[in-house]
Amino acid sequence: MNSFTCILAVVCAFSLSAFLPLAKADAQTSQPLSSFARVVVADDALPVTQAAAEELSEYVGKMLGKPLPIVPLSKYQSNDPGLSFFVGDAAGAAVMGKPLSPWKQEEYALLSVPSGLVLAGDDAKGDAWSIATAAGSMLAVYTLLDDHLGVKWFWPGPMGEHVPSGDGKRVPVLNIRQTPRFIIRSITLGYYRYHTPAFKAEARKWTRRSRLAWVPSATFGHSWYYAFDLKKTKSFDEHPDWFALVGGKRRPPQLCTSNPQVIDRMVEYVLAAKTNITTISPSDGGGFCECNETTKSDAHKAAGAPSCTSLDVPGLLAYDGKTPQLTDRIMTYANEIARRVAAKDPSKSVGIFAYTFYNKPPVNIKQLEPNIYLSFVFQAASMRDPEVIEQWDENIKGWQSKGAKMVLREGWGNHYYLDMPFPHEEQIASCVGDAAKRGFIASYGEGTKGFAMQSPNTWAVTRTLWDPSRDPKAMMDDYYQSAYGPVAEEMRQFFGVYSRALDERWKDRERILSGAGISYVNIVNSWHVVYPPAVVEQAEQWLAKAQAKAPPGEYAERLKLHRLGQDYTKVMTRLLECYRLLGQLGMKMEFFSGPTVEQRSDPAQKAALLKEAYELGNRREQLLLQQRDWAALDEGLYAFTNDKNIRQWHTHVKKELGINEPSTMTLDKLSSEKPAKNKAGVEDTD
Repeated sequence: MNSFTCILAVVCAFSLSAFLPLAKADAQTSQPLSSFARVVVADDALPVTQAAAEELSEYVGKMLGKPLPIVPLSKYQSNDPGLSFFVGDAAGAAVMGKPLSPWKQEEYALLSVPSGLVLAGDDAKGDAWSIATAAGSMLAVYTLLDDHLGVKWFWPGPMGEHVPSGDGKRVPVLNIRQTPRFIIRSITLGYYRYHTPAFKAEARKWTRRSRLAWVPSATFGHSWYYAFDLKKTKSFDEHPDWFALVGGKRRPPQLCTSNPQVIDRMVEYVLAAKTNITTISPSDGGGFCECNETTKSDAHKAAGAPSCTSLDVPGLLAYDGKTPQLTDRIMTYANEIARRVAAKDPSKSVGIFAYTFYNKPPVNIKQLEPNIYLSFVFQAASMRDPEVIEQWDENIKGWQSKGAKMVLREGWGNHYYLDMPFPHEEQIASCVGDAAKRGFIASYGEGTKGFAMQSPNTWAVTRTLWDPSRDPKAMMDDYYQSAYGPVAEEMRQFFGVYSRALDERWKDRERILSGAGISYVNIVNSWHVVYPPAVVEQAEQWLAKAQAKAPPGEYAERLKLHRLGQDYTKVMTRLLECYRLLGQLGMKMEFFSGPTVEQRSDPAQKAALLKEAYELGNRREQLLLQQRDWAALDEGLYAFTNDKNIRQWHTHVKKELGINEPSTMTLDKLSSEKPAKNKAGVEDTD
């Protein structure tokens, strides 16, 4: 050993001696929370590590009713009275006398030591509150707070937070070092651009506290809008043959996936992308290419490339029973891009949906390329149809037989539900749990800001994304008891009314679009079937009982969120019924009128319905604007339709009545509005 090594060893031994565990406490016995006197963190801690220390200090302090100081590692003395929480890699290594790194991606650890508890993990540089930043120490802190000390975050904002008393709480002996089950755990909260700054800030915190993250460099979604810059017409003007041939004419937004030049362009797009996994998925909707061997482009013919329809399996239909299944052509396109990308850059991969007309596995393709990640689109809410459960099993087996690396892409709280109740927490838990057992590596999807009527669903999502093996009943018992305390049973019954109604009546919904599963046109025409007035009134009675029984304070305040949601549901169920009836009476109402709707004439009823719909439509807007900082209703869901000029039901009603009142619900108007302060003191895709 040379002199430098000897000196270094002595210095290191001396530096660590102040932090080596002392016999302050038995590391094999749980300790009273009140015996912890401080949080220790490195002086130069990364923002993520510092945020973890601050969160632990704040919430344990709230539980104990007194501040829990944060002590820089350089100031910590092992003979200081009381136990310590050691947050982050540096503090943990110091007290344990050995390095904790290297860490796997998002790995975290909770390790009991005689001097207290180490909470550390894979922490990266960057914004502490961004889900893209690895935050192992924060995962460790929230695991302690949530799983072991009973702190809960039901939805964004103070109203969604439960902090129990620290009296009698004990910190168990912990020896945990692991990585999350899913490498992506993400749920969006609706129409982000339309939300207030206060809500956005709280949503970022709630997402972290729910242990969600999107750390891998990966994109999934519809790609062609960006790859071909479809906001402009240049690509189409210069290369019309790149686009889908529909009814004898080329048109966007779909592409001709067998055109060699389209594949060339997508290979360039993936190789130029900054992400490791880059989406190559088609545009949303229909209008796929109909080119055949006669009508395919000159580029096809010159290259000897097959036409799009020649790659389809004759007679094989998609989920709607009408459209040809397009999986073989789409996955031929994906395989070719993936193969060529891997040849040029083995570190690059592609992501692609299994969705709508290409949701089922291919027939004539033996294997998917190993650098393809399949984003399998599914909605657990559809599992009330038994045949959907069979399709889930059959499709997954089929895709995995092709070697698919599978990612679950969900619609847990999408716009179909219009922020009304659509309880399916049992189906969510079953779906996510089964996906984990089958080897899915990630899960993400759409949620909603509308926790007022969908909070049990979102609770099931966040809990199972973190731990897919959770017992569903225990998980929901925890929700109701923690969130509602003395009125837990009343609130269980409140949401249960809607859940039982769906169980009993879902089979009787309107079937304008045939087939099982979730369809917007079927749902929007079926609210009167699944939630007739008697169901809504029964739910109202349970909420009223809860409000009458809840003592002033946390639980009574939390019920105000659900009161807003129930009032909105009462308005919406009747309003949508007015729209449905007006469609029958000859009004052109998107999704409520058309060739399948039997028409009738009743001028008196039409006049009465128009008046009622106008008043209810205005009331809907008032409710959406009432508490914009709350995680109650998504004003963006409605405003987006105004900005995009779709589903203009209220506008049609006003026009029919000769009323010229532009909507107050647009992005520009919502952005310029200054919300008032709510009672918590917080300033008030597609």
